[in-house]
Amino acid sequence: MGGLKYYERTKLLIELIEKEKTGSPKELASKLGLKERMIYILLDDLRLTLNKEISYSKEKKSYFFNKKSD
Repeated sequence: MGGLKYYERTKLLIELIEKEKTGSPKELASKLGLKERMIYILLDDLRLTLNKEISYSKEKKSYFFNKKSD
């Protein structure tokens, strides 16, 4: 994955998480043009880089930043 493309996808992922509009991991992978496994890798990278907890809500069908981690 090229540097600029990685940055753009990461930025979009952060925006979707903030808006709680990611959809399921499979839907998110489709939105970002990635394999589902890469979504989990990106989420792990974000957790480490941003030092925030990211969880998934089955009710909302979206990832979100845990408020406690702010």
